Amino acid sequence: MRVLALDTSTEALSVALSVDGHCRTVDEVGGSRASQRLLPACAELLQAAGLEFADLDLIGMGAGPGAFTGLRTAASAAQGLAYALDIPVARVDTLLAQAETAFALHDGLGAVLPDPVEAEPGTVVLVANDARMGEMYWELFRAQASGWHSLHPPTVQKPEHAVLAWAEVLADLPEHLDSGELPRLLACGNAWAEHDDALSATFSSLSAVNPRLAALRRAVLRAVACTPSAAAVARLALSQHAAGLCVPAAQAQPIYVRDKVALTTAERELARAAP
Repeated sequence: MRVLALDTSTEALSVALSVDGHCRTVDEVGGSRASQRLLPACAELLQAAGLEFADLDLIGMGAGPGAFTGLRTAASAAQGLAYALDIPVARVDTLLAQAETAFALHDGLGAVLPDPVEAEPGTVVLVANDARMGEMYWELFRAQASGWHSLHPPTVQKPEHAVLAWAEVLADLPEHLDSGELPRLLACGNAWAEHDDALSATFSSLSAVNPRLAALRRAVLRAVACTPSAAAVARLALSQHAAGLCVPAAQAQPIYVRDKVALTTAERELARAAP
């Protein structure tokens, strides 16, 4: 199968072409350049492989959550190509793609690896990205023999609220309810440096009375700094296709977790005036 995968949900632009499990990629600085470079980067990958757009079978799209403009850029490209080529789209959760980027659970054909190196079955992965406005996008996943399983839907929160939500999710895990034990915890994303002060303050004030937070803090301190790769989007797109979860072009919509995309002038002035 020939899959073209795109992700512009963060400050990076990532494009991948997967042909029968073999992947070529283009990874560049995105942001304001993404809308100009996305389709040319796709064309370059196809030309290097001796293929044309008409040879594609599937579009994989990093659907969000993420930067509003970046999500619209990827969705517009995915919809346009899928309409023109009459092929389906796999809407891939970008935080899931990030977990797959940092701790690969799938092979090049989209099947679950028989012996994953990092995310062996049972591992819990926390993914968090900077959402600006003092907030972060986050989601928790568990690696299973059948693939990734979301423990909490993607959401956006201030760091101090997110930390408490993470602890609540861990408290509801079966092994913790049965014995108080916690699974292996890993973390990845690009939020940790941006929100280091708020996260550190929350962990420091609450870890002594909540051992789950202590375990989370250790995972965050070892977090893999990365953005979603289109290669991971391609692997997850193949997995979705095999499960019959792809959608027609008209349904290739971004995943938004908040409607407000910027602070008002008054809110910015209040933030600057705060001690």
